[in-house]
Amino acid sequence: MHSQNIKLTLDPRTKIFLVLAMGVSITLSVPVYAEVLSALLLAFLFLTNGQARTALKLMLFFLFLAGLTYLPENIPGVTSVILPVCFMVRRFMMPIVAGKYLIDSTPVGLLINALEKLKLPYSLVITVAVMFRFFPTLKEEFAHIKNAMKMRGIGLNAANVMRKPLLTLEYVMVPLLSSASRIGDELAAAGHTKGVDAPGKKVRYKTARFMLADVFIFFYIVAVFVAAAGTRMYIW
Repeated sequence: MHSQNIKLTLDPRTKIFLVLAMGVSITLSVPVYAEVLSALLLAFLFLTNGQARTALKLMLFFLFLAGLTYLPENIPGVTSVILPVCFMVRRFMMPIVAGKYLIDSTPVGLLINALEKLKLPYSLVITVAVMFRFFPTLKEEFAHIKNAMKMRGIGLNAANVMRKPLLTLEYVMVPLLSSASRIGDELAAAGHTKGVDAPGKKVRYKTARFMLADVFIFFYIVAVFVAAAGTRMYIW
């Protein structure tokens, strides 16, 4: 209840910019403090979206990875395995987490309206909108498959995967592919029913617009990148 009182609604274009910025950060030499600021920003966004548990898991996992970088280098495997793996996971988790926030916090209608304002081709807008509905629904179907396997004594765990990999893969992939085909047909039918592909100008129930929070997020991201670039120039 308390998380609903601090609900923060961002424009989908701001969220897309956030995902792109996190993706670009993979290719840059970003200092650790910039990664910490990015993790804090994402945790705050999840918190204001009513996902306090996700925000807590994000920060604990990130701090755990960051803490591993301070292990003594004389321990066997630290410099050759632990440090490179932690570095790669920290870098790639940021755009993935930003994408999760985009999917979890954005209604499809609002996303379509935002993409239309970006003057994107309508075929691309429809594809992205269907994709946003497809993957969360497929995730729910995967959870149902796991529960059905557990009820039949076929748990989806490491032991079963190691003992019977092909059979476990069959138990998961066959119903998952069947569900994926059905979900695609249902989403296409729902889109046609709602007149997604109908010609003419459409009136949206929700309209995307920039607010003060969007401006703050934009300048926050730019400031972090400028500070990171300045730190790199100072080191050189």
